[in-house]
Formats: sequence, C-alpha cells, structure tokens
Amino acid sequence: MIRMLPKNELEKLSMKAGAEGLTLSDIAATFEEFDVTPQDVLNELSVAVAEGYLQGSLIYDFCDDVMNGIVNAVVEVGMTNEMPQPAFSLYQAFDQGEWIRSSDPPETDPSEKNTKPLVREILRALRG
Repeated sequence: MIRMLPKNELEKLSMKAGAEGLTLSDIAATFEEFDVTPQDVLNELSVAVAEGYLQGSLIYDFCDDVMNGIVNAVVEVGMTNEMPQPAFSLYQAFDQGEWIRSSDPPETDPSEKNTKPLVREILRALRG
C-alpha cells in the first residue's frame, strides 16, 4: 500500500475519529486536498492505526475507538463502491478484542488473544 497522506494528517483524523467519529463529509477536505479517494483515506488511516497498535505506540482502546469512529464512513463508502479494504477487515479485527469469550479464563486479554493475531495477518497479507 502506497502512502499518500502525511503522518500529521493521519494523526489529526485518528484523534477526531476516536473522539467524535468521522463521516464522509468530515474527510472530504482531506481527500480533495491530497487528490485521493475516500477509500484511500479510510484504508491509510486504518493501516496507520493497526501499525501503531502492533508496534506498541498506540494502545488497544484508542485504536478500537478510532476504528469504531470510522466504521460509519467505511460502510457509507461501501454502499456505493466496493467496501474499503483493509479498513473494514481491520475494523472487524479490533471489534474482536471488545469482549472475553465464555470459554476464556477471566484474566484473558481479548485484544491480545483475538485482535493482535488478526491485525498481524491482515497487514501481512496487505504487504504480500
């Protein structure tokens, strides 16, 4: 995946997504300014969040908030175009860390057990 957005733009979008959520109209200025598609913005943002999570520079709760904050925009794009990938798959991966399964011991960290392996797999596939 080729990076098209500067790091500071991704950071700004992730903060807004985590705090308030993002709509397509919220990211319109970004895709217009950088001459990219809404899918590009959502995919780049989700990959940056996933990479930060795997590197340990971003905590699970923040990443989960960001991914929950972009899902409406992801689905909105998917209504008229192909579903943005890997954004949607990464959203689903972070969603898997939100609860402990009944078969897990109470001390289980669902993000470590369920989310991290899925995120690694998605990024590995993305890089080929």
